[in-house]
Amino acid sequence: MANNLSWVLLLASIAYVHGQANQLAAQGALNAANSGAPVGKPHFSLQGGGGGSNGQNWNVGGNAGLAAKVWESQSGRHSVGAGVNAGQTFGRQQGQSFQSKPDLGVGAGYVFRFG
Repeated sequence: MANNLSWVLLLASIAYVHGQANQLAAQGALNAANSGAPVGKPHFSLQGGGGGSNGQNWNVGGNAGLAAKVWESQSGRHSVGAGVNAGQTFGRQQGQSFQSKPDLGVGAGYVFRFG
């Protein structure tokens, strides 16, 4: 039972970290476009997590991102942001090491302010 639970938690953590770089990059770009920061000021993000029960059963994963507002209209009603993100997972399960492929993503966001 505990062995099956370890596998479920391992796969859930891989699914959470791996495959979300594009969404995180797009969200970072949208946040940058919507921020009051000047054009070109970088926004950084860093996420990580992991767990395990002993030296033979553990996992670690993380994401790092960078986004910035790349254009803003003179009126300030229109703005565009761009973002990049990278993530990866690695660990050990029942003594066997694993490592995901790097998950790389790019994104863009556009904001129009009404009123």
